Amino acid sequence: MLWPFELHRSYHRRNDIHARFGGQQQGGISTPADAPGIFIFTGHGAGHVGYQDVFETDGSFRYTGQGQLGDMRMISGNRAIRDHVQNGKDLLLFQQTKKGGPVRFEGLYVCGGWEIEQQPDMDGQPRQAIVFTLVPQSGLSIEGEDLATDAPVDLPLAELRERALKAALASNEASPRIALANVRARSKAVRDYVLARAAGACEACRSPAPFLTGTGQPYLEAHHIHKLSDGGPDHPASVAALCPNCHRQAHFGVDQVILNNELLARVKELEK
Repeated sequence: MLWPFELHRSYHRRNDIHARFGGQQQGGISTPADAPGIFIFTGHGAGHVGYQDVFETDGSFRYTGQGQLGDMRMISGNRAIRDHVQNGKDLLLFQQTKKGGPVRFEGLYVCGGWEIEQQPDMDGQPRQAIVFTLVPQSGLSIEGEDLATDAPVDLPLAELRERALKAALASNEASPRIALANVRARSKAVRDYVLARAAGACEACRSPAPFLTGTGQPYLEAHHIHKLSDGGPDHPASVAALCPNCHRQAHFGVDQVILNNELLARVKELEK
């Protein structure tokens, strides 16, 4: 889905988000049933009610899960964040800087892992809290230079597909130190399979790749059909291998919605 939110622009939570997409209007994790996304809210006053969220210097975001009293459990919104990739859901992060004020869109994120940390609950009592490490999608795109220098993955297509599916379904209990590495490895496994599946031809226009890279690979790019950017792991049924022209069209063309819907149907047919 092409989300209508602009990075660092402020929105009215009820009118601009929930009125259009649904989901719970209170709390830090909103899981609308009919939208391909999970809305995460952080900000004003969070530290005073048992939550300790923080942006790290590497761009990742440490987000305390759902549950105000007692030990947190991996249910409801927490489970939705953990399993968002395999469920085909984006993570959209919003920050509130003023009580009762608008929320600012901080971007699309990927869950890179989670761990258990001792934190006080809203009554000040120690409890086991679930803390997610969320990695911004914007820093995960695998650029064309990587495709040109990476050696081809010399494995059968069936084995590459198995690796990609395992990567897409992985939910790692991991420390923040390895979260980014986890996400990159999962993303690469999906990309390697999708490029091999295309067999040198664009999965949109069906034309042969425009050239070979220095390592002899047909040059195609991995496109995440559901997402604004091409970062982070996704399921092979929602990633397509495109030539550069079709890839730009899928992001910026006037017919991008039609093209992405056609791609989604075509790729899902391939993945039956």
